[in-house]
Amino acid sequence: MTWLLFILGAMVAGFVQGLTGFAFALIAMSFWVWVLPPQLAAPLLVFASIWSHVISLSQEKKQLVLSRQLVLPYLIAGLIGVPLGTYLLQIIQADTFKMILGFFLVLWCPVMLFNPQFKTIQHSGKLTDSCIGFIGGILGGLGGFCGAIPSAWVMLKQLPKTQQRYILRHFNFAIQLFTLGTYVWQGLINQSHLPYMALLIVFVSIPAILGAKLFYKISELLFKRVILSLLLSAGCFLLAPQFI
Repeated sequence: MTWLLFILGAMVAGFVQGLTGFAFALIAMSFWVWVLPPQLAAPLLVFASIWSHVISLSQEKKQLVLSRQLVLPYLIAGLIGVPLGTYLLQIIQADTFKMILGFFLVLWCPVMLFNPQFKTIQHSGKLTDSCIGFIGGILGGLGGFCGAIPSAWVMLKQLPKTQQRYILRHFNFAIQLFTLGTYVWQGLINQSHLPYMALLIVFVSIPAILGAKLFYKISELLFKRVILSLLLSAGCFLLAPQFI
């Protein structure tokens, strides 16, 4: 059962990240939380998310390359937040962290389905984007959850789906790559992770490619609904172990 849930979670999460540009950790953890301890799962989430990004980025259409200025405010601040997150990983109680993140997702996603208009957020500048990136970096260091808050933010700003995906994909890839390096430097990755990593390379690749190809075939509205549904489901799964 452990290996079945591990592989199933990896495949579903790989497809979702290929489609949306983020959410590997949120989706995979909703499966893995039942069978893997946080100290084992966190580096695996980051590693698999990076691999999924590499695969799906190879499917990117060249004509959709956007300005790097879109992602730089998030990215620079996010890199500063990662070391704080990796430090907190070693001292914070995993159940507490998952409950906070789960409650946020469960409360926020239904509100966004009503398409609220926040003019202040829509016209916010790079400083606010940097603050969101910093929070994302902390969550990334805690276990690869760097896309949760930025995804909520870019949706509130009502950016086009191509810009949302561009920001989330490149932000998540860079933050998680830095996070993985920090894990290695801090000795949080060891031989017990290697068999899982080998399976991830095998079972994440094809779903990530399929998700990346589907992105170009769905509408803005459907893209938004898919993201909200996935985040709401992930929030429910994060909360479920706390009440069972």
